[in-house]
Amino acid sequence: MNKELLERLLGGPISTERRVPGTYLVEGREYRYVSNKSQVKFDNLFYELVRVQPQIPQYGGAVIEGCKITLPDGDIFEAISYKGDVEGWRRQFEQGAKAFNEEVARIDIDTDSIVLDDMRSFRLEDCNIDFY
Repeated sequence: MNKELLERLLGGPISTERRVPGTYLVEGREYRYVSNKSQVKFDNLFYELVRVQPQIPQYGGAVIEGCKITLPDGDIFEAISYKGDVEGWRRQFEQGAKAFNEEVARIDIDTDSIVLDDMRSFRLEDCNIDFY
């Protein structure tokens, strides 16, 4: 199926521009960023974070969003999102991050900043953002 036909069927243009996860709202889904201090392959770290016991979420799931934010100080944070038991997944990632000495951050839509758990914040325009 070609792009023009697909756009006509969908009722509008298909955007190929990626947006930073968390800079827009998606009902029922929450976005967070996890530091990667050891700079291991992020899918390995993600797997370890969700496996930390006790397992908190009761339902739903979590995914890697394919976005990496490098702060001006060089710290790296990678995007995840989850849905279903949003509170449970948030607590699972906070618990996992603590167990692996990592940090969790969120995007503040109002200030267009990434805000770390220790309340430091960095404007996204001052950060390096990569999609993969």
